[in-house]
Amino acid sequence: MFMLLTCLVVTTSATLIKKLGQELNTFQVVMLRCTFTTLITLIFNWHLGKTLFFTNRPKMMFYRSGLTFIVVVANFYAVSNLPLIEVTALQFSKPLFLIILAAFFIGERIRIYRTTATIVGFIGILIILHPWDNTISSTLKLAHGATLLAALSMSALAIISRIMTKDHNATTLVFYANIGTVFLCFIPAIYYWDTPSITQLLFIAGLGVTTFCAQYCMISAYKHAEVTVVTPFEYFRIIFAALAGYFIFSEIPDNWTIWGGALICASTLFIAYREAYKSKQEVKK
Repeated sequence: MFMLLTCLVVTTSATLIKKLGQELNTFQVVMLRCTFTTLITLIFNWHLGKTLFFTNRPKMMFYRSGLTFIVVVANFYAVSNLPLIEVTALQFSKPLFLIILAAFFIGERIRIYRTTATIVGFIGILIILHPWDNTISSTLKLAHGATLLAALSMSALAIISRIMTKDHNATTLVFYANIGTVFLCFIPAIYYWDTPSITQLLFIAGLGVTTFCAQYCMISAYKHAEVTVVTPFEYFRIIFAALAGYFIFSEIPDNWTIWGGALICASTLFIAYREAYKSKQEVKK
């Protein structure tokens, strides 16, 4: 339930981002959005008192805030310059990066099935990017790179979030992630500052609300279930993104996105299935 709500809210957020990205600078909108989210977090969770600010892992919290900053800025730039469904399909590469990170930092073995699925997934990424096509502009290539950077950062974020939800309130993680992003965006946002209109401020406020809801729902999803169990439900987001892109922005996905996205989804779903199967086997033993 929490992950399905995340999918719906993230798609709504992406729609607002795409509208704002055509008019305002990325750092400015990200800073204002996270400021709204921070205020919303404080207003609706004042009853938590000191619990809201407590952390016994300050260094890990700092790393998590930095990763959140990268994810938000990179995703904003990508959504502003690419079709929604294309960005969403590339974001589904997160489980592929998650496997690689788990192997390097946790020492988890990558067996033949997961290795094959990971390779297939990265072939899907190449199909969507089709770098052999010289007609793609440098802006689009940079936007593609930003999407993959965000996916890699989200993988690291998922691992850290899973660890920290064991002894942290979900709202505490949301608060520090957003206040950290505000500080990191401050200088470039002031440099590129362009006073937003009332309508733009309302959109940014809407982003603040959706950001809080999405982060809280995602953290809660990871808190109540294993990452590999939650991951398959994320694929509902590609349906929401396709509908929003078509009806709001008149975006129709090309064949590269459809076939590449299908390979990425298939490979990551297979990985999730193998993880679930492996867990059941271990329980039986």
